[in-house]
Amino acid sequence: MSNKKVGGILIFASILLLGVLIAYNFQLKLQSNAIGCNPNATCMKMNSLLTLTNIFIGIISAILSLGFYFIFFNKSEQEIINKITNLEKEKRILSKNDKFNLFIKALNSEEQMVLKLIKYEEGITQSSLRHKTGLSKTKLSFILSDLEKKEIVKKELYGKTNKLYMKEAILSI
Repeated sequence: MSNKKVGGILIFASILLLGVLIAYNFQLKLQSNAIGCNPNATCMKMNSLLTLTNIFIGIISAILSLGFYFIFFNKSEQEIINKITNLEKEKRILSKNDKFNLFIKALNSEEQMVLKLIKYEEGITQSSLRHKTGLSKTKLSFILSDLEKKEIVKKELYGKTNKLYMKEAILSI
């Protein structure tokens, strides 16, 4: 049975019990008015019965609250299972940035810096890259030639300098 049905049944039962309790209280009040309810043994019985009705009002309100909880706030088991499986799937799927970051961890820090700049500025010129990294021409040339040998970066001649691009296989990681 679904939680909404259980909640509806609980609300209906609590309303029904509340109606019975109100009718019972009304009868008690009529009886206490009929005997005048002076401090005697019969009047003390009436007061204890009225105290008992207050306890039942608390129980009925608890059942009513539970019914509202089941209808409006409690999630079904299937919803909880779906949410857990979706979270597990999200954990297994890495974003492209995560995959790229894992890939470049195998490289040294200077190669990582160069690759990140090339990735974020496709077609950056070698001279611009040199200024942004602060590496010497020679050091940058060695790094780029190593990255070309590893088939990570490709150079295209652009006037007196080179434009640098990531290889397609690396971008699809």
